[in-house]
Amino acid sequence: MTPIIDTSNPEFKSALDLITRTRQSVFLTGKAGTGKSTFLKHLCEIVKKKFIVLAPTGIAAINANGSTIHSFFKLPFRPMLPDDPDLSLVNGRIFEFFKYKKEHKKLIQEVELIIIDEISMVRADMVDCIDRILRVYSNNMRTPFGGKQLVFVGDVFQLEPVVTSDSKDILNRFYPNPYFFSAKVFSETRLVPIEFTKIYRQSDKAFISILDKIRNGSVGALDLQTLNSRYNPSFNPSADEMYITLATKRDNVDYINERKMAELSTPEFLSPGLIDGDFPESSLPTAKDLLLKEHAQVMFIRNDMQWPRRWVNGSLGVVSNIDEYDNVYVLLEDGREVQVDLETWRNYRYKYNEAEKKIEEEIIGTFTQLPLKAAWAITVHKSQGLTFNRVIVDFNGGVFAGGQAYVALSRCTSLEGMTLKKAIGRSDVFVRSEILEFSRQFNNQQLIEKALKESDADYLYKQTVDLFDKDDFEASIETFFKAIRARYDIEKPLSKRFIRKKLNVIKELKDQNQLLISKMLEQRKALHKYAEEYYLLGNECIVSYKDTRAGLANFKKALELDPTYVDAWVRMGVTHYDLKDYYEADVCFNKAVSLSPMLFKALYNRGKNRIAMEEYELAITDLSRASGIKADHAACHEYLAQAYANIGSEEMAQRHLMIAREIRGVKDDEE
Repeated sequence: MTPIIDTSNPEFKSALDLITRTRQSVFLTGKAGTGKSTFLKHLCEIVKKKFIVLAPTGIAAINANGSTIHSFFKLPFRPMLPDDPDLSLVNGRIFEFFKYKKEHKKLIQEVELIIIDEISMVRADMVDCIDRILRVYSNNMRTPFGGKQLVFVGDVFQLEPVVTSDSKDILNRFYPNPYFFSAKVFSETRLVPIEFTKIYRQSDKAFISILDKIRNGSVGALDLQTLNSRYNPSFNPSADEMYITLATKRDNVDYINERKMAELSTPEFLSPGLIDGDFPESSLPTAKDLLLKEHAQVMFIRNDMQWPRRWVNGSLGVVSNIDEYDNVYVLLEDGREVQVDLETWRNYRYKYNEAEKKIEEEIIGTFTQLPLKAAWAITVHKSQGLTFNRVIVDFNGGVFAGGQAYVALSRCTSLEGMTLKKAIGRSDVFVRSEILEFSRQFNNQQLIEKALKESDADYLYKQTVDLFDKDDFEASIETFFKAIRARYDIEKPLSKRFIRKKLNVIKELKDQNQLLISKMLEQRKALHKYAEEYYLLGNECIVSYKDTRAGLANFKKALELDPTYVDAWVRMGVTHYDLKDYYEADVCFNKAVSLSPMLFKALYNRGKNRIAMEEYELAITDLSRASGIKADHAACHEYLAQAYANIGSEEMAQRHLMIAREIRGVKDDEE
């Protein structure tokens, strides 16, 4: 179901225009309750581009019907700095490190739009790493993100990236701070930030104003006084009031939930969850085996699938009844009692459908459980994106991260619905100066309009080229003039006629060229046929008659007829190798590799030959590339072991010997 979108919201319109009409990378942000999640769901429903959705955590990815950043790009959990050797193209290091399958490489090449949710939790080095991967695997090194459009969604004033002390020291080598917007790639491309400003969660203007000041760190004494009017450390709500406690420490949350559950004298009910396929337990939205009792306070963890919705993600209720058939009933805040059925969450991965030329979501695992969790308390971190009517904010554990105070206080729909267990002081409200500096760029209308105009023109010019390459010259001309109008406004009838005339000439020349190419291909096919006869004759001389001289003569004749005949170059190289004429063999193998750089037998045999020539470093390069093409080739690993041993790298030698033994234990070697 497509979410209902506020069509009158000007920021929504600007964001949709930029994303759908251009290739401009965009940062979508906004205060709590401004509809970022709703917008994202709407975007995914209507966008025509080939897109994927990613998020930094498993639960965020599941909620967004996407994948985690780490699983999609196969990123390690350590920092990946721009100078990391694993990101180097030297000797194909980056390809050896990531080892994407052919299907995944195709997916990266074809994707047009990448949406990253909860971007505030993503470090700068991860963004630069993604940029590097996209450039390399899109074969577009000069363009940021390999020419892909990136849409970053999140609020930098809320929860920040988690950076350990040791990681911080490493990151400080390259970055002034860990926030995503400090990535080096943004020195090459301008990110357009759009801030959603219309608040849908709260309606109290005075409360909204205080939240704004907390968000940007400008809260005053009077504002704190207003907030602290809700201070009541001894407050203990009745069970029917459905308050939820927000705390900064997980231990405090667990203690509250376990104590409240233990206080209930009603029988325990265990709802067993079912995991089918690949669904990591770290990504589960609730307990695999969910413990409930009648009168337990629960929170819904998913929007109701019925319409109109009876509850949304974050709605509170009380378990009113569990009948003899294990049906669970929940009393909602509005007094309605609903039966809660099992729901199924899906774990997706993306794949590229070559036949239909589109990106598809593949379900690799499911989790089935009641969409509930015991919820007298929840961490501030887990509350992000949720809305509650009655909240107890407990900062007794301390505020230790930027944005925590804002996240906690903004979960509540009104000031009257909030109770503070600890008075809020100025030290609880802090905002990093880097975030404030970055926020000054938000909703720069000139920047948005310029991006729209420029990107519109760029997109049209690209379309012009694409149409021309497809021989759709009429459409190409029309699109070309749209591009001129978008950027220069110089469309003239005379110019139009002139370009049409030139394109007709080009079309004629292209037809003539195509005819010549066809004739040349026919001739080449005929020559190749004759060359193949000499190649087969050469093989026969060597295999049946052991006459290497005659064999080499026939291979030479084959190559005179077709100098691009890779198999002939390889076979002649192998023959020279067998004769221990390693330098002549090297000439042949070099030619074969230049013609077909990813041909296994060319790389493998040149690697063998270079060992014989005592060029061990070069041999390692060739054999490593060959093993990347055919990983289960035992002999290839054995030669790699020999080469590494000769340069004194015993560890690598032993590693490849072990791989070779494992392979030979499974199946015969194939040469």
